[in-house]
Amino acid sequence: MNSCLQEIKNENPLIHCITNPISMTQCANAILALGARPIMAEHPLEVVEITKTAKALLLNFGNISDVRMEAMKKSFEAALKIKIPVVIDMVGVSCSRLRRKFAEELLDMCKKDRDSFVLAKGNYSEIYAMTNDNYSASGVDADKALSFDKTLESAHELAFEYGISVLASGKKDIITNGERTELISNGTPSLSRITGTGCMLGAICAAFLSVKADIDAVSSACEMFGKAGERADMGGIWSSGTYLVRLMDEISRSDDKYCLYLVTDSTGIDTEEFLYKVEEALKGGVSFLQIREKNKSTKEYIELGRKVLELAHRYGVPLVVDDRVDVAMAIDADGVHLGAEDMDIAEARKLLGPGKIIGATAKTVEKAVEVYRKGADYLGVGAIYPTTTKVKTVLTSVDTLKSICEAVPIPVCAIGGLNAENARILKGAKIAGICVVSAIMKASDPKEAAMKLSRVSKELRA
Repeated sequence: MNSCLQEIKNENPLIHCITNPISMTQCANAILALGARPIMAEHPLEVVEITKTAKALLLNFGNISDVRMEAMKKSFEAALKIKIPVVIDMVGVSCSRLRRKFAEELLDMCKKDRDSFVLAKGNYSEIYAMTNDNYSASGVDADKALSFDKTLESAHELAFEYGISVLASGKKDIITNGERTELISNGTPSLSRITGTGCMLGAICAAFLSVKADIDAVSSACEMFGKAGERADMGGIWSSGTYLVRLMDEISRSDDKYCLYLVTDSTGIDTEEFLYKVEEALKGGVSFLQIREKNKSTKEYIELGRKVLELAHRYGVPLVVDDRVDVAMAIDADGVHLGAEDMDIAEARKLLGPGKIIGATAKTVEKAVEVYRKGADYLGVGAIYPTTTKVKTVLTSVDTLKSICEAVPIPVCAIGGLNAENARILKGAKIAGICVVSAIMKASDPKEAAMKLSRVSKELRA
């Protein structure tokens, strides 16, 4: 996911969207938030010209009209000719014969050109309707009674018939090209409380596909959007308007989640001062938080963890627990960070479930690849410099860090003795962010320290 986001920002691709006026603004803003450029041209006499300048095309059937259908067909033909990826968001095909026939007409064109990447997207009802002529749903929402297994079967059938990729979005997203299938379980019920979030996902898929035209990019888009929705939900029950604003904010900073990663240290200070330092750091720009307490009892760890979790979620920041899967489960933290001597990642995943974050420590390329294959969501790599937080410090060279970043597709955070003055040694490494302890927790002004470190981290990733 992180590599796609960075490439979108670097390439600033143009995404041509022919979509409905109900969600047009939200789709455009989602694309802008990722670092791409939207253009919403739909006049039949100009769409071919526009499509030829774009890196991806989105066709959305919402609020369909004759003019838009004509424009979509012309743009689709142009996109197939120049081999740019296309997302066909089949909104309403489960409740409209007109839309279903139009979808079939477009997809029939794919049979003649199987070299282009085409993604047929829909909710469970829409995907199921495309392979079951007698099925009909009420409205554009998914039928809650429709099973995962039936939808999966329909997605495979649709992919095989037309030689395309398929995304069935729902509580568990299904992404398949007929031969390979990926499942993504991120998200929150709050996404269904505002209109247009499904359309936004289609636009986000188009942006991701503009830099990497395969189902991995679709999976990354679904994961990013689902996690943005989860983070927007943190800290309370929001009204619909507030939730939409928070969702847009989270999409815009999805690439910054690991930008400034703070590992807490309560050594030598009381709880009040500790929580003050953590909150000041959050105000200063800490984007990811890990609570690490080696010397507290389980009861003390849980009590403090709940207080830190409340603070983290107040600022929309995920909290993971160092080492202790039991503590993470007790406080319902966002995940855990596991070292080499801790619980196996696969076992932790069984206990925590698919929606939680699992980070892992790696000091070599071999270890990084191993824990990635086991299911780690991100890596902490170091120590880059000697630290005072552990008795033994095994250093990791910057060259090894760079090699690890190249070897795995998940975010990599550099850790170990880093501060605003020495972190620039990491320039050129494709890190997701920097991880610090003392540079903030021992600072006289944690907020100011966090602000400086956040700026440095963003400069390193530019």
